[in-house]
Amino acid sequence: MADDKLKQEFLYMASLTSKYDFHRMEVVEGILRLENERRILDSVFGRRFKTRIFDIAAGVATDEKCVLCGMPADNHVICNHCMETILGSDYAKNKIKIKEKKVDVKEYLKYAAAVCLILILFIQIWLLYLLHTIPDRNPTVEPKVSSTEPSAVSDKDSALIELKKEFPEEEGYEITFAREDYDNVGRFLLENGACCAEVEENLSDEERYDYFFTEPVYVFYISNIEQYSARIGIAEINQSGSILLLGKFNDGRRIDSFYKYR
Repeated sequence: MADDKLKQEFLYMASLTSKYDFHRMEVVEGILRLENERRILDSVFGRRFKTRIFDIAAGVATDEKCVLCGMPADNHVICNHCMETILGSDYAKNKIKIKEKKVDVKEYLKYAAAVCLILILFIQIWLLYLLHTIPDRNPTVEPKVSSTEPSAVSDKDSALIELKKEFPEEEGYEITFAREDYDNVGRFLLENGACCAEVEENLSDEERYDYFFTEPVYVFYISNIEQYSARIGIAEINQSGSILLLGKFNDGRRIDSFYKYR
């Protein structure tokens, strides 16, 4: 068990070294913040690694030796020999295979779900018939996502213009600016219609490093009040023009989670 834990640490360190520029303090701070929560790098090598990347980001002179074997390291963290040995090991290859199998299982479940939907088609038709016989007080529609490409925004006014394209005043929507805030970068990279909470529950430790960095966003309140129904929620839009949506929009979504809208 201890040997597997050390292999896991080595693989994390090598993966981070191959992916990130440790001269950027915001990158290192994000890694260390998540590390404080997950406690993955607890060995003497892991502690050396954390100290080294912080020193690099802070501009502190280092001995430029590999934190694992002590040989010279061109990147000042892990030498080429150790990087090749770790990333080319059976342990690393097995991890990649396991991740690929998880993807295959997800694809299989998608097809299985499609078959199940066909089998319950007649039940759905019957339920639709019942819904049409009941007074329509709060109609449910298909989950709404944007059909337009994101357009970059530079301030809250240009962000408001983009939101009005999606939620026009002539359809009864009112949009009010709330504040400037920060949200997770990974949420804006999801596919349209994806539930952020469901995705975040299934992230691996390695995926969390990329997902939970933050970026500035503009936050708005959205409302559309009709006689027998209401749509009320919060929209977040980042500088690239992608939009997250949270709230009650009569489309069957969870009301306690953001969804990728555009």
